[in-house]
Amino acid sequence: MAGTTSFEASNTMLENDMYVKRKSDDVGWEYGALMNLSNLDKVKCKLCGKVLSGGIYRLKQHIAHIKGTVASCNMSSDEDKNKCKN
Repeated sequence: MAGTTSFEASNTMLENDMYVKRKSDDVGWEYGALMNLSNLDKVKCKLCGKVLSGGIYRLKQHIAHIKGTVASCNMSSDEDKNKCKN
């Protein structure tokens, strides 16, 4: 079915500190949370609080300090950067 997406309540920020993430094994969900279930491209960095457009791919660029389309996360460690580079 086109347009259907599954979610699981555990790893994303919405109201009341509830975490919601897309049902995925992507390492990026350790560092980010969906901001709004109606806009799946808005993700909030759990380390610095920055809200990014572009989904989990853009969040991983933010964490890994990959230059170009997004500002680097000042709170990510070398271990975090390495996890998100792959």
